[in-house]
Amino acid sequence: MKNAVKKWGPFCGVLAILLGGLAVFAWFTSRPVSLRAEELTPAETMEAYSGAELTLETTGYQLYLTFSNFSDARLESGASVDREGKLLFDAGLAVLLDEQWYWVPRKEYDTAGVGLEVEPGDTVQGQVFLSPYGKLPDGQYRITFGYWHRSSDGPLQEQDYYESYAQFCVEGGRYIP
Repeated sequence: MKNAVKKWGPFCGVLAILLGGLAVFAWFTSRPVSLRAEELTPAETMEAYSGAELTLETTGYQLYLTFSNFSDARLESGASVDREGKLLFDAGLAVLLDEQWYWVPRKEYDTAGVGLEVEPGDTVQGQVFLSPYGKLPDGQYRITFGYWHRSSDGPLQEQDYYESYAQFCVEGGRYIP
């Protein structure tokens, strides 16, 4: 028995420390982020371009957006692609607290912009990428998708800018439309 303790004791001790660290990591990452109005930046509500429509679908744990251009103008936005080349909407996220929208802070991450152009009558679909926001607490949220209407040959950032919104709720970690 003494030999077994000498032989396996250090291994079991290291294993216990590793499992304890893993449990602390799992507990820490599964907690919702704290969203208190006094610590957040208010989110302005902007006008959507006439004829632009943003709709949302959910599977409970994933969000998918459809951006439709029913106008007679070309609308442009920066967009990201994942490692498989699928379109990801790099949208902003706001939370409703005390009847005011506030930006939800996110961790920085790198994406590859593809310069999305949506011609009149076109529809673009893609998944919403929310992992940089962490685990969201229960509440009402809106996804903000910004785009430009190019009316001249100048740089895109000098064109008229618009935003469309799609709302959803989080209940027990699930996305509810």
